Amino acid sequence: MQNISFGRMFVISLLGFALTFSSNIQDPPLMTFKVRQLAPDLPNTALGFLGFVGLLVAMVVQPIVGVLSDRARTKLGRRLPFIIGGAVLIAFSLFLLAAAPALWILLLGVILIQFSSNILQGPWQALIPDLVPEHQRGTASSLKAVMDIVALVVGGMVAGKILSAGIERFGNNGVYLAAAAPTVVFFVFVILTAIWAREGTEAGFGPAPTAQKTVGEALKGAFYVNFRENKTFGWWFANRILFWGAFIAINSFLINYLVDVIKMTETEAQAFYGNLKVILGGALIVLALLSGWLSDKFGRKPVMLIAGLVAFAGAFALLFVRERTLITVAGGVVGMGIGAFLSASWALATDIVPRDETARYLGIANIATCIGSGTARLLGGVFIDPINQVLGSDSSGYLFLFALATVSFLASALVILPLPNRKQTSTFGGETL
Repeated sequence: MQNISFGRMFVISLLGFALTFSSNIQDPPLMTFKVRQLAPDLPNTALGFLGFVGLLVAMVVQPIVGVLSDRARTKLGRRLPFIIGGAVLIAFSLFLLAAAPALWILLLGVILIQFSSNILQGPWQALIPDLVPEHQRGTASSLKAVMDIVALVVGGMVAGKILSAGIERFGNNGVYLAAAAPTVVFFVFVILTAIWAREGTEAGFGPAPTAQKTVGEALKGAFYVNFRENKTFGWWFANRILFWGAFIAINSFLINYLVDVIKMTETEAQAFYGNLKVILGGALIVLALLSGWLSDKFGRKPVMLIAGLVAFAGAFALLFVRERTLITVAGGVVGMGIGAFLSASWALATDIVPRDETARYLGIANIATCIGSGTARLLGGVFIDPINQVLGSDSSGYLFLFALATVSFLASALVILPLPNRKQTSTFGGETL
């Protein structure tokens, strides 16, 4: 496979911005606003339950869509039809979330947005192994990470500003602005992807590899991976669950923590959350780009190991600080670990998936993200409000969850110690990286 230009890699990464921008407007800002409105007595329980159910949907959808996408033969290619359909459904789902007058409708919106997001995400993720040669995937994954970080910053900032300023001006109708912003972004970026990042001979990338199994055969094994034979994938899978779960445990309940423990108003907490992401964004972008280059040069394992240890240090500090500046500093250290992790982890994932089933295997890889996210949300829903109520405390439940997250960051570093380290990965199988 010939080298591709930096510009084309950039276009491939744009839908990553759209997905992360949308999800970071939806969760936690929009979801926190809605659950505090619809379930004011148990906001963390409702938030955790909704997130957990949504991620169960994501775990099922993406590998199945991956099987279909790997075998699709259309004039638009294998990936683009799913990308377009998913984007349209995401827009509908966001407005349903914003309009939800009852908790059960909010749950329906969460299910639909996870369903539609994963219709788009699996085929889009496959564009990197489809189009990018192996020795450029660290750079491509760092661009994906940069888009994730920029979207994390911009999404948090936009949601914070819209929900704090828009609600003051327009009342509850201000939430519709939060749904409209990602809809516009998806519309623009899907068009750019269709023009400059399609796979197939018509786009100049050569013919797609032929899948060895029929659709029926592949669907029967859509969720199957032999972790004994594919030990590299197994260790990657465990690392992803632990690291991502720790991050989501802190991120999902941070706004409620700022309200209940730090004693900010909800408007102040939304604004602080947005500003925190803006402050961290620039440094994280640089770190993600650097980490992608380092993982190409020295291997994925060292970068992933350092990422887990750095995030552990920041999360540990967060357990003890209460002043706003120190919260920002501790959050920044966690963010540094996240920046390094995003590049190296996904570069390794794209290295070890077979080209004829990239969307399916990356869909299975996404199950690790979903397990981590879903477990974090479920634990937050199960523990925070009940522990606070039993102990008559505003902070004990949050600190318990954040302590679990701290241990999980450390464990994520430890589980990759058995991985061999190579600058590049050869094939997906049971041998070495």
